[in-house]
Amino acid sequence: MKSRSMLFILIFVALFGLAACAQSTPAGPAVSLNTPAPAASPTKAPAAATVAPSAVPSGAPSAVPSAAPSAVATQPSAATPIAPTAPAAATAQLPKGALTCPPIVPLPASAQLAARVNGVGVALDLYNRQIAQAQDAMIKNFGTDPNSAAGQETLKSLKQQVLDQLINDVVITQYSDSRNIKVSTDELNARLAQMIQDAGSVDKLNEYMTRNQLTLADLCLLVRNQLLGEAALNDVTAPIPTKGEQAHVFHILLDTPALAQTIRDRARKGENFSTLAKQYSKDETTKTNGGDMGWVPRGVLDPQLEAVIFEIGLNQVSDVITTQFGYHLVLVTEKDKARALPPEVIQNVRQDAFLKWLRAMRENTKIERFVQP
Repeated sequence: MKSRSMLFILIFVALFGLAACAQSTPAGPAVSLNTPAPAASPTKAPAAATVAPSAVPSGAPSAVPSAAPSAVATQPSAATPIAPTAPAAATAQLPKGALTCPPIVPLPASAQLAARVNGVGVALDLYNRQIAQAQDAMIKNFGTDPNSAAGQETLKSLKQQVLDQLINDVVITQYSDSRNIKVSTDELNARLAQMIQDAGSVDKLNEYMTRNQLTLADLCLLVRNQLLGEAALNDVTAPIPTKGEQAHVFHILLDTPALAQTIRDRARKGENFSTLAKQYSKDETTKTNGGDMGWVPRGVLDPQLEAVIFEIGLNQVSDVITTQFGYHLVLVTEKDKARALPPEVIQNVRQDAFLKWLRAMRENTKIERFVQP
């Protein structure tokens, strides 16, 4: 969906630096490795959804990694369910010296709410200001007219996703409390110091915040959410294995069953499989390498291909395999029951597992919404 893609670009990804110093996510619940990884060729299954960081405008210094989910910054006690208050107006005077994050101020009992999650409130003002930031980024980055029909549709989707993210933040925070997962002041200020270094100076970071309608409290909330989200993701996905069954696969993709049968027969009679792949394969990602797909884990390729790959003997040319992409021949030269998985596969599995976990948590959470995007 176009508006969903825009949201990731506008407010969920850019602060955390798609092109800079993202921390690698440690491999870690025992979920099936049949979760698809990002497709690199027409034979691969659809990519798993990614977990989005907290909502922020684009263009910020890149000190916060992009792979982890966000979480609300507060850690409310059982006796006093609260969420963070919205920070002061964005026009407030920003500090000129060394920056440290201010303490979290409890949400007043009289505060208006956008939502409530297991009794914990989400401030309406915080929701409204994040919507304003998203709309401003939408206009600046895409030139979208918020008064047009398309702009109104996009803004409605942004509002829904911002509200959902704020709800997710509270759900993750409550889980973190139950697991005694905390974000220390030192961790928070260390990340803030890295952002200042990335920006070039305190003044430049202040300029960024002013330009994007953020206060220091806003920024610290987002960074705290990110740190807590990273820790929660690591905790939830810790049992995921880093090794799995893999096969070294060579592949030829063809347009017609008749041609596929002809190429199969030629390969079985002794013609070089890689030479045939270079001449006939329609898979542009592997053709120039003689059909070499490298080591492929379970759960990455089309299930019909995978069923053959992990059953066929070594150095045997397969029968013609029919999928939605065309007609395939495969040759497996090596197999390993416990080979180290590629980082991108582990990351996809972890993100998919976390999303499933989060959906299950929400289904068992009392969520009250007081705004209608």
